[in-house]
Amino acid sequence: MKDLMKFDVAAQKMADNLIEREAKKQGPLVDADAPKPIKIPFRIDDPIMVCSLTDTTRMARTRIIGAVHGKYILIAEPTTKIKDSISAVRDRGLLCRYFNNGFIYTFHSRYRTHLRKDVVCIDYPRILEVNQLRKYRRIRVNIETECTVCGTVVFPAKMADISQGGCRLILNQRTGIKKETNISMTFNLPNVAFVSGLQTVVARISRIQNSRATEVGVSFTGPDSEISKISNFCEYCMYSGMEESPTQV
Repeated sequence: MKDLMKFDVAAQKMADNLIEREAKKQGPLVDADAPKPIKIPFRIDDPIMVCSLTDTTRMARTRIIGAVHGKYILIAEPTTKIKDSISAVRDRGLLCRYFNNGFIYTFHSRYRTHLRKDVVCIDYPRILEVNQLRKYRRIRVNIETECTVCGTVVFPAKMADISQGGCRLILNQRTGIKKETNISMTFNLPNVAFVSGLQTVVARISRIQNSRATEVGVSFTGPDSEISKISNFCEYCMYSGMEESPTQV
């Protein structure tokens, strides 16, 4: 993979000129003991989460425009909604999270300048935290859910956690469901997305100790339109660093 990614030529030239000017100001001296620049496997148009270090409520999901290894990263201008207005996240100190191929790359960066159109230039990090994520990250939730079995038996449940592949339900009543039972689910996600007619299959059932409640783990089977809503919600939680549940689904 080449260090220089293919992206907007005008933005690239402006960023290169900026780096060159800053290098001249710093002088020709080079620290021989400085660590070698790290390399992040950025891909054009991949999402990246950017958060202000001074105000953690200023968080925005944006996308990669391009990058030059060890020099800079170009991203679409990150914006966040504050009350009824849209504000750009241009703080000097930034916390960034980027997900690629099962790994999440967390690093600090610095806003450099606003380039042409909606392109922003930020620092390429020198220090990087890399964590491998399991295939489906589970997010703790507390969601009222309507479940339907065989198209006729309807009962309520509470969703305790959710991932891109399944969720954990708490049932306070006996329903007679068994492993491999098909359940249709309808619920509202915390990001206001409405999931309707989500098809699932029961993967496990266990009685909660010292309780009349039952814990049920289900796997999602379709349709893709509803699973996509869940995936978007889980990705947002992943980038924003929300705590995951230790319970397996």
